[in-house]
Amino acid sequence: MAPQKRKKPLKIAENQISFLCFRLPCPDPALFRRHLLTLVVLSIFTKLLVSFLTTSVFSSFIDYFDIGYYLKDATQIWMGKIPYVHFAYYYPPLSLVSVLLPLIIALLFNSPIYILTHQILMCFFDIGTTLLVYLVALRFYDQKRAFICGFLSATAISAAYFVLTKYDAFPTFLLILSLALFIYGREAAGYAFSAIGFLVKWFPVVAYPYYLVYEHLQGKETRLLARRVLIGAVLVLVITLPFIVLSPVGFLNSYILNVERTQAQSIVFYLDYIANSLGGPSFFGSIIVPVMALIQLGLLAIYWRVGSKDLRVLCSFIFFAVVLVMVSNHVSSPQYIVWVTPFLALLLAGSLKSILLFYAYQVWVYLEFPLMFQILYTNSAYTQSPALFGIPGGFFFFTVKFALLAMILWIVGREVYRITKPERGN
Repeated sequence: MAPQKRKKPLKIAENQISFLCFRLPCPDPALFRRHLLTLVVLSIFTKLLVSFLTTSVFSSFIDYFDIGYYLKDATQIWMGKIPYVHFAYYYPPLSLVSVLLPLIIALLFNSPIYILTHQILMCFFDIGTTLLVYLVALRFYDQKRAFICGFLSATAISAAYFVLTKYDAFPTFLLILSLALFIYGREAAGYAFSAIGFLVKWFPVVAYPYYLVYEHLQGKETRLLARRVLIGAVLVLVITLPFIVLSPVGFLNSYILNVERTQAQSIVFYLDYIANSLGGPSFFGSIIVPVMALIQLGLLAIYWRVGSKDLRVLCSFIFFAVVLVMVSNHVSSPQYIVWVTPFLALLLAGSLKSILLFYAYQVWVYLEFPLMFQILYTNSAYTQSPALFGIPGGFFFFTVKFALLAMILWIVGREVYRITKPERGN
């Protein structure tokens, strides 16, 4: 038998490179390979560095609490129990992939390595996200700036910590894969992965309406857009219907759990704390969901009104929508930084000032958890000591955190204004 020819991952044709399912705009092929390898190494190194700094330098801890729950849930499923029906399962149905796969691997190797296997799996998803950030950036910028975007994603220290301790790297990968496919002309696949992401953790679905508006602005037929909506709805329904039929209440709880409890990390708690300090009632928690829905609709209307066909603007508005989900969540766990880190890497690589802001935000959230947890705040309150002028230090800490996020939103919004100004004819 004649030996098979070795397949080449890269093909050069007409100043473009074909890589996987993407046709990339004319970078240097050799430099492209070096960039990919460098980003993979940087991503792995950052995880190892964060683990070492957390435990050996800062004498803090790697939080295995959630992974312990994943293992417990996976074990119950392995014993024949059905999630949502026989036991309370607090995550959307396709999150079972990240819960069960590490258990299957551990059983295959007859080894109790569930935690390590889960961490490795999430690292693979995070590496994939970093490479996708680089590919998306090549669509926006030159190769040098695209690598800076990938570098920021690979070296995001707070996100790295939560990649090792939660499953958020999985839905984040699906959202960025959806974005990459969409902007490289694989629109149907982009919609599909946004819908699939919704079944892992619901924030990836916020990209869906922006894709529809973008295609409408491109002049696509209404019939095509209606078909996009129908296919996404059918995909979600086919996967969720068995769980809805078996336990509608249990399934619904996986999506509304965080509406029913408020933690001290959230802006809801922060605003209620200010209201209480001024002698007013705590009411932000009761209005935040409808307010968020209205703002989301307003944000989508603004994007429609702006009418920009620039893909950077599309990316920016999806970022705004994800941030809105993040900050309006009653829990607003610091792990949500994983959701926005790829967007921060894409949108803050344009100047030294914005790059420094990227790392400042990463460092501050890393301080928030794990380093300052139980020192400045608990899940339910700001600690009373240390205090400044009688005000808990946790309040000042979260003031700085929210101020950093506001600065990021300002910079991204200002860039959107700059890009769209010629299109508005001003």
